[in-house]
Amino acid sequence: MFGGPVTYASLPFERVDWDRFDIIGVDHYRDSRSAPHHLGVLQRLLAQGKPVVVTESGMRTYRGADSDGDLGTGITDWRTAALHQVPLAGRLIRPRLTKGDHVRDEPLQARRIVEDLEILDAAGVDGAFVCTFAEQLSPHTPDPRHDLDMGALSLVKTYESGRGRTYPDMTWEPKESFRAVAGFHGRGSGAQEDLPDVVA
Repeated sequence: MFGGPVTYASLPFERVDWDRFDIIGVDHYRDSRSAPHHLGVLQRLLAQGKPVVVTESGMRTYRGADSDGDLGTGITDWRTAALHQVPLAGRLIRPRLTKGDHVRDEPLQARRIVEDLEILDAAGVDGAFVCTFAEQLSPHTPDPRHDLDMGALSLVKTYESGRGRTYPDMTWEPKESFRAVAGFHGRGSGAQEDLPDVVA
């Protein structure tokens, strides 16, 4: 029988009876719409006197992801992604991004994730999970119309074929956010921030 602490990854608008849980958990993203209420939500949860863990936080990898209102849904045309999975016929359909001139912006993603971690740390939360390490359904390609990784929350860009350069035995390559998160966690340990090897 399980005897450890119990939590639940809630959404900010849910009304949860936290008396039933040992740890308060909340998926908590920050963009231009949620920013005015971001700290208020955390403060209400922290005021309950239990450990608070942010079970999801992150940023997508394109210019404007922090302000266009699509942080929750992203910019992938999921209709084309779903049709691509249909046996045989799906090979004729290449998944793409939604209409618009999307621009890849790894520095934005890295900067905003570290800002979020700094905010959460200063607020006094007990832990935070960055969403997410890899998104296999959102591979990177140099063609911006089909670069699904632009719409991904991941810290690494994955490839449909081929290998990464940093870790040649892997089918992914670290983004700037990968190194930024590692650097953030290395600050207190004396690690070199400019040469992190892993996401802490």
